Amino acid sequence: MEPWLEFFARTNFRRSGDTAHDLKTPLNIAVLNLELLRMRVAKLLEGQDDPKLAGYASAIETELRRMARIFDTFFLLSTPPRIDDPPTHIDLAPLCDEFAAAAGYQAHVEGSAVTRAHESRIRNALQMFFEATSRVLKEQGRQIAVERKHGRLELAITGLPRAEPFELTKILKFYYTDLDGNPDLALAATRLIAETYGGELNASQERDKVSIRLSFPLDTKK
Repeated sequence: MEPWLEFFARTNFRRSGDTAHDLKTPLNIAVLNLELLRMRVAKLLEGQDDPKLAGYASAIETELRRMARIFDTFFLLSTPPRIDDPPTHIDLAPLCDEFAAAAGYQAHVEGSAVTRAHESRIRNALQMFFEATSRVLKEQGRQIAVERKHGRLELAITGLPRAEPFELTKILKFYYTDLDGNPDLALAATRLIAETYGGELNASQERDKVSIRLSFPLDTKK
């Protein structure tokens, strides 16, 4: 990293907690005032229901709460864990097996696959990756592949998307919304963690098949 960029990184780490709080405070106030506004309007309407008004208010509240979740997730994961310990050597193999099985995948990583990271963040990333892909892709015909190449361990899950129409670029965004209309930040958060430790998360589509790939660099100098 260029020396001048280190100042940006250190400042971001140092101020991230305060910034997250400063951003969430007006959001919390907005949610509170929205509820007060609902009560006031209901009083003015003398108890009469207005479906459109209720829909608008609900949409505003959903977006405010979505923004709060994005702030929480981004500022938590874009800085190191709140511990003084540096990253350590972590064997990805047993963690991949554990979280793949928990999400219903049949996968096994042969041998050890050591990377350098904070274990809590790697566990979060793998859990979110497997759970999120199981929500995005249909269970029928879904396949998982494990490969070591170019000094990296890559997990690739391929299948048919559950949603129609399907927009590939949205699933990796913090603004992604699932089939039930709920915000789903899991893949965006996974990508943030992966990139923090030199890994990658990307998605591609060939005809009707979607592939979501997560990779981490392997540390051969342990």
